[in-house]
Order: sequence, then C-alpha cells, then structure tokens
Amino acid sequence: MTQTPSARLSHPADTHRITRLFFVVITAYFLAQLALRLILGGALETDEAEMLLMTPGLRWGYGPQLPLYNWLQTVLFALFGETLFALSLLKNLLLWATYACLFLGLRAFVPARVAALTAVSLFLIPDIAWEAQRATTHSNMLLATISASFAAYLWALKTGQWRHWVLFGVALGLGGIAKYNFWAIPAGLLLATLSLAQTRRMLTRRALIAPLIALVIVAGPYLWMANNPDLSLSSVGKMDMSGDAKQIIPEGASLYIQGVLILTLLPALVAGVLWTFSRKTKAVLGSAEGSHIVTTLFLRTFVILGIAGLILVWLADVGHITPRWLLPIVLPLVIGVFLRLTPRMGRRSAIGYSATLAVLAVLVITGLSLDRYKEGARRDLDFAPLATQIEEMHLPQNTLIVADFYVGGNLARIRPNWIIRSDLPASARSETTEHILLISRSSKTDASLQELAVRVDWPHAGQASYASGQQIDLPFHHSERSQPLRLLLGTVDQ
Repeated sequence: MTQTPSARLSHPADTHRITRLFFVVITAYFLAQLALRLILGGALETDEAEMLLMTPGLRWGYGPQLPLYNWLQTVLFALFGETLFALSLLKNLLLWATYACLFLGLRAFVPARVAALTAVSLFLIPDIAWEAQRATTHSNMLLATISASFAAYLWALKTGQWRHWVLFGVALGLGGIAKYNFWAIPAGLLLATLSLAQTRRMLTRRALIAPLIALVIVAGPYLWMANNPDLSLSSVGKMDMSGDAKQIIPEGASLYIQGVLILTLLPALVAGVLWTFSRKTKAVLGSAEGSHIVTTLFLRTFVILGIAGLILVWLADVGHITPRWLLPIVLPLVIGVFLRLTPRMGRRSAIGYSATLAVLAVLVITGLSLDRYKEGARRDLDFAPLATQIEEMHLPQNTLIVADFYVGGNLARIRPNWIIRSDLPASARSETTEHILLISRSSKTDASLQELAVRVDWPHAGQASYASGQQIDLPFHHSERSQPLRLLLGTVDQ
C-alpha cells in the first residue's frame, strides 16, 4: 500500500532523521560563526566590550541591563578567561538555543518537518541573522528566553503536566532577568490563550505555579533595582520621553511602525513567494489540526502585542525606538505566518526555501567578514597606542580610568589590571582613589569631561583640580581614518 504524505511524515524514522538534520545544521552554523569571530579577531564591539567592564563577579545587578547575561558571562570568563572565545561562545550558544528551543516547543503540536522549517524562519529577521552575530549580547539572551518560554508553554498547554508548568515558570523567571521587554511575551501569550476557546480549555490551576516560580527567580535582581534606581534606570533616556507638548502623532509611533516593517520585510517577501507556490496545496493531514491551533495562538499574540505596543508608545510620547526592541512583538508574527505556510510546502518549495536560507547564511558570513575591514569599522580600531600613551603619563597605580563601554572595555582587554569603570551614572561611587583619568570620544572641551566625573559620582569630583586635557588619534589597521579621543587627568589637591 502506498503511504500518504502525512503517514510518511509521522513515521518515527522520518521524524528522527529530520530532527537529527535540524540539530546538525544549526550546530554546524554556529560553530562556523564562532570560528569566524576568532579568525577575524580585531577589537571588541561595544556590547562585547561592555562585558569586560560589567562582569566583576556575581552580583544582583550591574547597571541598566538585567543580570542574567552577565552571570553566564562571568561563569564562562571563570572557565576560559576574559577572552574573545568566552565572549563569542556565549553569544552563539544563546542563538543556538533560540532555534533549538523553538523547534522542541513546536513539536508539541506539529510534525518535525513543520517545526524545523518554521524554526529556521527566524533567520529571515535581520536583527537575528545579522545584528545578533555582529553586535548584540543581552538581546541574544532575550531571544533564547523567549524561545524557551514558547517551548515550555506549548508543552504545558498540550500535556497539562506539572513538570511543563514548572519549566514554564523557570523560563519566565529567566526571561524576567534577561531583558525588560521580555514581559511582553507572557502577557501576549496569556491574552491570546484566553481569547481562543481551544487553548482556554487547556489552562488549568496548575498554571498558577509558573508565576510563583518566576517571582522567586526575579526577586533578588528586582529588589536590587529598587534599591539602586540611579543605576538600574540610567538608560531610560534612550527612549527620549521628553515630556514636551505632545504631537498629534508622536515621532515614536512612526518609528514603531518602521521598526516592525524593517524586521518583517524579508520574512514577508519569502513568505509571499512560498504562498504563491503553495497556495493550491492542501496542508499535510497529520499537522493540520495542531498547526491551526498554534498558528492562531501566535498570530493573536502578535495582534495583541502590536496594538498594545503602539498604544503605549503613543501615550508615553516615546521619541526614539530601536527596531530590536520590537523583537518580542515580531517573533510571534513570523512564527505564526510560517506555521501557516510550512505544512503546505511540497518537496520543491521546501528545497527552494532551504536553499534561500543557505544563500542568506553565506551572505551573512561574507558580510561579517567584510564588516571587519570596512572603513571605520569598530573592530578595526587599534587601542594599543592609547595604552602606551597612558603608560607614558606615569600615573599613580591606583588611578581610576573612566570611559564609555567601547573604549573602556577594549582598554581593559589589553590592560586587565587597570582600574577601569564605565561612564554610567554612579559607576565610580565606591572608588576612593584621588586620581582619575577621564576618556571620551565625543567631548571636545575639558569642562564637559569634568562633568563626566560628576555623572559617574566620583567622590572627589568637587574637590579635584584638572590638568589641561590632551588628545590622541587612534589609528585603524586598514584605513587612513583615525578616532580622536580626549583625555583629562584629575587629582585631589593635597
């Protein structure tokens, strides 16, 4: 008897083969990205450099970012030293976990083939395929915890077992100390679940264990935030909530819509092509029911979060939005759309889709290689002359150095024994040294650098006297350009 497509897809051997292939592919890709970062070398990106300044052991809090990434980075630094390998390993482990957890979660409702083809659709989102490799750190943790939350929640809905609701609570807690915008995910999932009769019936009293577990996990860091508002809220200004007279249509609203479009443009183009070639194909019978439930859940989550997010931006008169802040809103949309499409894909469509992703992967690797050597690339800057010039100043050994994450982290990489702090508010509050060296890429006057000493809350900022500032132009390895830095030395009069 000839097997139907659904019968073939539900065969254990086929499921094992697809699962094995999926994990081989994502593992090989992220190992290649790890190797590429080590081969290209160069200076650290801003977020990478931040980790060298913001991982002084295990603490409840480190500044405006939530601590989970710092905790894991601290552990890897302890194992492998404060190296580029340790930095890149964590980044790629989190991205690998993002795809792996989503695949495992979708398997609660759909066959392995549909789960695999849907999971890899995340690679079509530019901030995941490109920015997550090139620059970001905490956003990678956000992606991993969102994916883990999806996985635990879907299995909890499917089975109703205690262990899955406990895992969901753990995922919520970890997401809650990964990045603030994570909380959009459980809120959107809950509202979407309650709006659907099929999923509403799957909720039981056991679900109440999840928020309790999450509360226990986030309690320590959130109490630290409450006790250190100057540090924990020091990046709120990024959203530019000026409090000026409100416009009819706030600038943030248009940026919000633009951000969603930027993140979804490529997924929409690919989905449009796939729909064109598969619109007359019926969904695989074995996945139709499960796929419909989970597809509707994800799409409703997007609608709820999309509308709620726009309302919040409008009411708060937000003036600045970065597209990656909108990832919790966009992820359910992309997942839902491809859950709708992939059960209808024939063999040719699946091959074409996979080939498209393979070409995109090659383009990303090529682009990252070119980005390393482009004109004015951050990774191409040579920080050795800065270390040399500071040494020639013959400063006291306990001199405090204050700089932004990019400069300070890269300086700490080549001079790990120096006392270097970031330019975040209150970052130097506990430093008792009477000597400070202020470094800035943007300050053009000594007066503005002196204001930096006040902002970081150096205890002696009001009593210090400052020598005349000096400038150094750092060279790029493969460019005629240079990066000017302004240095100012402050000392407490004896």
